[in-house]
Amino acid sequence: MLHLVITKLEVKILLKHADSCDTYVLDMGDLSRAFDEALLKDLECPVCMEYMVPPITMCMNGHNICSKCKESVNCCPTCRAKFSESRCLALENIARRLKYPCVNRQSGCFELFSIEHIAKHHAACVYGKIKCPMPFIGKCSWIGLKNNVLEHVKSAHPNALEESPTLDFHLADCWGIFSYFGELFTYYKRKRDGRYYAAFQLIGTSSKASKYKCGFKLRAANGIDQIRKTFSVHGYSEDWETIFNSGKCLNLDEETMELFVEENKLKLTIALHRV
Repeated sequence: MLHLVITKLEVKILLKHADSCDTYVLDMGDLSRAFDEALLKDLECPVCMEYMVPPITMCMNGHNICSKCKESVNCCPTCRAKFSESRCLALENIARRLKYPCVNRQSGCFELFSIEHIAKHHAACVYGKIKCPMPFIGKCSWIGLKNNVLEHVKSAHPNALEESPTLDFHLADCWGIFSYFGELFTYYKRKRDGRYYAAFQLIGTSSKASKYKCGFKLRAANGIDQIRKTFSVHGYSEDWETIFNSGKCLNLDEETMELFVEENKLKLTIALHRV
């Protein structure tokens, strides 16, 4: 006999045998995720195997198909019946309430998004094909997976690879990439319109980038005067111009920056930390 005892925090499943009683405890979060995955299974299109989004059409026998695949087939791929003009409104309502996993889940992206935001995420997901993170070094045309970025940089741009998360800079524009905390980060410092800008990116999602911060420290030659600034690390979907215009980065005028220059070397140290 199977009994369910539901509390606010857990589900206890009591499985009673003739002479024993076994208890299994399931976390409600795990149960909810398992339930969502079961519903998503019903949203798989039988042709492309991607998750269907409204409008969801069906055949005369009630089998569903995504609107994109319906245009490429003449009959239902499940039973060969003709397609109906009706839509499966019940399944569409379920689709609007679910969180969809990224199509790059097998590559490492475990983000979940509503039906309104999943397409925008797919367009910028770093676990799909991405461009070389060193666009300022010549015109590198490399495109590949995030997992292969470090290998590419080592072979094609070895001088841009840093070994330490603590860096010292010259006054000229500079950029680079390094591996730390098990992640890949890029940095860029440049002078634009009489001001100096510097920021960090994580080659990953914005939500993962928010778990890190970068500290900037300027030191004068006298060893006394200092400027310290701390900012969040940005996600890879944000371009550098947007980051510099947002104000969420190091942003100092030329006159101030020159107070911290000695022998054409900027006394700027950048350190990366977990939040």
